[in-house]
Parts: sequence; structure tokens; C-alpha cells
Amino acid sequence: MNPLQNLQDIHTPAAIENWPPAYGWWLVAIITIIAVCILTTWLVKRRKLRLAKRQGLAALQKIDASRPDSLSQLNQLLKRVAMAYFPAQRVQQIHGQQWANFLIDTLPKNKNDGLLQSFESMQQALYQPQKLESVDYPSYRQSAELWIKHALPPSKKTLARLEQDYA
Repeated sequence: MNPLQNLQDIHTPAAIENWPPAYGWWLVAIITIIAVCILTTWLVKRRKLRLAKRQGLAALQKIDASRPDSLSQLNQLLKRVAMAYFPAQRVQQIHGQQWANFLIDTLPKNKNDGLLQSFESMQQALYQPQKLESVDYPSYRQSAELWIKHALPPSKKTLARLEQDYA
């Protein structure tokens, strides 16, 4: 008797379906969706936080240096941008030397080299009779641009420090 005669034909197993995926793939999909939502929310908040900074830099480019009130416009622009980021410090009430010190206090320590002198002379020039030749507008504009770029938006540490000093 031949033992191979009793063998049955080979049966192939049922086809493996692609759906539903394994639990691990569901977990990967959920984690990916959550990560994309968190990243999108973070990017939108960051963009909104930097909106006043972008608008301030755009407005700075539009100030005409040939106008006699350009220095006043520059100071007003700094105040408007500062009020957007420092509402608790009553920025609109600060002026003169205290305003120049505030601008320096909001900058990182490595960026405020020589800017105090520029901000102080800008504050003094605001209250002097304006002659276009005597105003050093390009240096004031450069100082304002540097302040907007590096001081905004402020860190939580800077806000806490200013809360104690200017509130």
C-alpha cells in the first residue's frame, strides 16, 4: 500500500484582508492626527502672536524720513507695538527717560549695546524744534527696527520682570 495515496490536495489558507488594519496601525493613525492638530494649533498661535511685530515692521518701512514729524511717528509706532505686547505695564503713560529705559529693559542683554544712548537722544529730539538736518533719523529708525525684531514677542521671564518694575 502506497502511503501517498491517502493524501488530500493542499488547501491554501483564506486570503488575508487589508481591512480592518491591526490595532497598531490605528494607534499610529490616531497619534499622527493628534500631532498634526497640535502642530497646526501651535503654528496658528505663533503666527497670531507675531502679528503685531510683522505689522510694526511693515509700518516702520512706510514712515517717510523727509517729513518733519517722522521722529514722532517712529515713537508712536514703538508705543503701539509695545502696547500690543505689554498691556499690563501701562506703556501709554511712560515717556522720556523712563520710556527709553523700558525699551532697553525689554531687549535681551546681548542686543542692547549702545541702544540706550540712541533711545535717550531720540526722546530728547522729540521735544526739540525739528530741523531735518539735525535729526539723526536713520540711526533712530535702525534702533527701532532692532528693538521690534529682538524684543518682541517678549519671553515669559521678561514679562515677569517687567511686571514687577513697571506695573
